[in-house]
Amino acid sequence: MEIIKSEKGRLTILTGKTDMGKSTITVYDASEYLKIAQSVIFFSYEYAQSIIYNKLISHFGVNWSALYRLNIVDASGIGLSMLIDMIRAKKGSVDVVYIDYLDLLKQATYGPDVDEATSLKQIQSIVADLASLAQELNIAIVLLSQVGSSSDFEKSIDRLNSFEEKAKGKNVIKMFIGKGNVIDARIQYDDIVHVILVDGYDLRHFSSVNINEIYKSDAGSR
Repeated sequence: MEIIKSEKGRLTILTGKTDMGKSTITVYDASEYLKIAQSVIFFSYEYAQSIIYNKLISHFGVNWSALYRLNIVDASGIGLSMLIDMIRAKKGSVDVVYIDYLDLLKQATYGPDVDEATSLKQIQSIVADLASLAQELNIAIVLLSQVGSSSDFEKSIDRLNSFEEKAKGKNVIKMFIGKGNVIDARIQYDDIVHVILVDGYDLRHFSSVNINEIYKSDAGSR
């Protein structure tokens, strides 16, 4: 089963602080789509193709025959305009797109951060454009984002709440990964699915999946 809540025609934003397991969860989610003959594009701004292939085959049991439906793109330096053109070029032959991750996509698109207010507007613009693209092509797009350390939770909340501000009515699903209980009155909970990473790879979310049951390797390999 898929861990990430994604739907055709919608943009899903999976956000959480560094080392919460976002990338591993995303690769697992991609493996589930490949197993049901769905076509996947994975834009990786951080991990080498070999790491992703290794997780798919060795850890998540994807058969070699399914990999022809997968396109892993080394996205280093690819800005939003080029990324959108690459996805549009696959119109009709892709079901799910993963982008790992937003902060590096923003950097490739706009350059280094100027200030937090400008950065937030740039993020909102990217979110709105990708939400429109998902709707235009009727595909699922999953966008990962880091939100800083757990001690900087105020910034995490501001960013989480901002994601949908420029994309109201544009089919944005927001998800959050955190340790322990992230229930907080300051978070706008409309259309958020909470994915809670309790301890290492012991995952609890809305359907109570334990990632130890699907990820059969040393937790330190993340």
